[in-house]
Amino acid sequence: MMATDSSELARLMSASIAPVFLITGIGGILSTMTLRYGRVIDRIRALLRDGPKLYRKEIGTDHLNRELRSLYKRARMLRLAIILGVVSIFSISITVFVLFFSLSYGVEALYIPQFFFIFALILLMIGLALFIQDFAMSLACIEHDMDVRSSIDMNETKQEALFKPID
Repeated sequence: MMATDSSELARLMSASIAPVFLITGIGGILSTMTLRYGRVIDRIRALLRDGPKLYRKEIGTDHLNRELRSLYKRARMLRLAIILGVVSIFSISITVFVLFFSLSYGVEALYIPQFFFIFALILLMIGLALFIQDFAMSLACIEHDMDVRSSIDMNETKQEALFKPID
């Protein structure tokens, strides 16, 4: 039995459209992740090409190798976060398809839409956790760089309050 009534079609569309907003939000997050991934890859390429010239001889290749390893690990983490985001969008698309199909043809979908939607949210949360981990790793890399290249005492800086009250 196919739904042909315009009010039934409106109900079908409203039931299917809510998850689409989530797809839009995830798309924005994926855009940010891919930009960050591209910057990490570009930095790796620059270091591979010009690394020995960029680092003073006093610092040595150990620091360069440590930065390359850290960047490579970040690139792998961001790639996984992006893949999880894309699979999350795919799962939401399946949710919308199953909802629309089941409402259009009166087929009982039972728990299929809920499963795919929950699966999509779990993948999204894991991807976001990896994205947050990338930020933590990038800060750790900068802190190490500052320890090696500057006279700033990073232990003292870490203990300072992030937000100071306005006098």
